[in-house]
Amino acid sequence: MAGQVTNEKLRQLLLDLGFTREQLVKNNNRAFRHPVSRCVIVLPDNRDEDTARAADIAAVRDHLAHQGHLEEAIFDRFMSEGKLPAA
Repeated sequence: MAGQVTNEKLRQLLLDLGFTREQLVKNNNRAFRHPVSRCVIVLPDNRDEDTARAADIAAVRDHLAHQGHLEEAIFDRFMSEGKLPAA
């Protein structure tokens, strides 16, 4: 499952959910902040075309579900299909 999603696609998911891309932070990490929930997700600023790391995918999944941005089942569907279901 993790091998199907690139860093770019994982970051784009956050942007599509209303997160904003912040400046680089310590150790070449990038923060994504949601203006309403104030949820912050920090990801390594790895190359866009590289496969997203399993640990990063798990962290994003947990944060999004915990903060109410995206149900785990929908995230899992995104992981398997590479896109969010139509609203």
